[in-house]
Amino acid sequence: MVPALGDGTGDLDAQAENLAEVADRTLAESGASSLDVVGFSAGGLVARLWVKDHGGAALARRVLTIGSPHHGTAVAETVLGGVGDCSTACEQMVPDSDLLRSLNAGDETPDGPRFVSVWSVVDRVAVPPTTAALDGAALNLSVQSVCPDDVVAHGGLPADPVVLALLSTALGTGPPATPTDVDCG
Repeated sequence: MVPALGDGTGDLDAQAENLAEVADRTLAESGASSLDVVGFSAGGLVARLWVKDHGGAALARRVLTIGSPHHGTAVAETVLGGVGDCSTACEQMVPDSDLLRSLNAGDETPDGPRFVSVWSVVDRVAVPPTTAALDGAALNLSVQSVCPDDVVAHGGLPADPVVLALLSTALGTGPPATPTDVDCG
């Protein structure tokens, strides 16, 4: 397992460059021919930038994004509008930012890896929650499509039972699939 690449506040493209270096080093050290990347929140954007602009399309087998604002978030727009300090990454996650326009131009799921995106319909960070859905060839699902009464918020997504079950079905050897044996509690 590779450690986190940053705190998500710096330039997302620079983080994608860092991911490229870590991926190259990981593949060289492991002898593997490909790798799976899991990105939470802004990390999903970093993974997609790596695939699109930094050689990741030839190296990634799967890209799983969790609660990622692929089309921006109204929260960043509000913060940028004067409610608080907006970091570089925050500015890049404003809907219709230059970075997002470039990232989403053409095919949002280019050839190479298989893409999976999961989110919560009650997320108050990636707003609206459907910003996490990818256009193109991706498995897109909300936590609530599997467990209708699940009220997981943004920060709880990485430990949610649906997301944990998705790890084996999305990152397994077969085609990515919606998990069916989740204990919704």
